[in-house]
Amino acid sequence: MLCRKSEIIAKEGWIYIAILFFLFLLSLCFDTFIISFFLFFATIFIAFVYRNPERIPYEDDEFSIFAPIDGKITHIGKVNERKYFKKEMLLVTIKSSLCDVTILRNPFDMSLKRVNAICGFNIDKENEKAKLLNERVEIVANSKEGDILLRVLVGKCSKKIYRFCKNFTNLRKGDRYLFLNEGLIELYLPLECRIKVVEGERVKAVESVLGYFLEERAKS
Repeated sequence: MLCRKSEIIAKEGWIYIAILFFLFLLSLCFDTFIISFFLFFATIFIAFVYRNPERIPYEDDEFSIFAPIDGKITHIGKVNERKYFKKEMLLVTIKSSLCDVTILRNPFDMSLKRVNAICGFNIDKENEKAKLLNERVEIVANSKEGDILLRVLVGKCSKKIYRFCKNFTNLRKGDRYLFLNEGLIELYLPLECRIKVVEGERVKAVESVLGYFLEERAKS
């Protein structure tokens, strides 16, 4: 059984689009051009924010690590992961905005070991306290190449994180897993991974390759 989420517009945005479109139609009954124009533009913008395009990987390498979401690489480096693995890992951080496609997709085939959904605030992701106070989802998973941690934090424009595939434990590369309007994504990888992107580079989910797992490690 596969986890799929194939609507052109993510259903989490349907209610907002329907309300705005209804108000737009209602405004046409009155001589309110400015209001009608604003409501029409707002409807189009919300549909744009919740867009859910199909993505096809450009590479078929089983050791590839794809970008899990659209956004900008803001940090690459070694860190001590102290909560789950208690060891040094390689951290890749991606910041996503409202203009990005913010549906998170699996960067590789993996089996979920633990998923923690932590309630919190939605302060600006640039604030240093955001990592401690904002709503977030922490995904601990295992791939044949090793353990990984994927941490997703909402930004100030996100009300919450919507999880798909709640009853699935085995996820395939490219499967859509959750939605947020904008936020911060931290991907913790084994130190042996070879990263090919650089800080400041923009990436697209599944279409961009962040790097590769070490082939020798996977075979051992």
